[in-house]
Amino acid sequence: MDAQQKLSQFMSSVQKSTEAEIERAKQAAEAEAAECIRETQERCAAESAQQLTRAKAKITARYRKKMSQTGYQSKTAALAKRHALLMQIFAKLRARLLEFTQSEDYTQWMISLLKKHPPQENDVILLRERDLGIAEMLKEAVSVPCSFRADKTVKIGGLSILSADGHRCGNHTLDEAYAAQLRDFYRNHKIGGGEA
Repeated sequence: MDAQQKLSQFMSSVQKSTEAEIERAKQAAEAEAAECIRETQERCAAESAQQLTRAKAKITARYRKKMSQTGYQSKTAALAKRHALLMQIFAKLRARLLEFTQSEDYTQWMISLLKKHPPQENDVILLRERDLGIAEMLKEAVSVPCSFRADKTVKIGGLSILSADGHRCGNHTLDEAYAAQLRDFYRNHKIGGGEA
């Protein structure tokens, strides 16, 4: 073999070796690029899933808050409407009670009330200011000496009997009956309120 052939053979060998080296480097680079692409895709998919999960959570939280507010507003409006209707009903009842106190039957009712709950000697019978006009008729229904006095807390009518020592008071006013009806209504229907 001459030198030219050896040189050609050497160059061919070096070229094959270089091409093989280049091919290995190219394959390694492609594999590394594919791995980078795969990792990047996985990372992007994970970040995308996290962003989607966070967005869903925010939307869900806003939806729940809005539904809660809407439910609260609806319930409040319904309670306000129910309270307004209830107050209308009780206002009509109060008006009817006041009409009764202006009728002739009212005096008879007051007399029968005193007979049903007779006062003790020296008790004080508390009436609304306007009812002091019938105090003389009421005195005739009582068999013991007692006094009659106006009570500013009695707005609708009826009477209270205060013992002579001031320790006992029998409240037989229409005001108390009205307030008790309102309290009982609230209590029986398990709703708040009940103030007359």
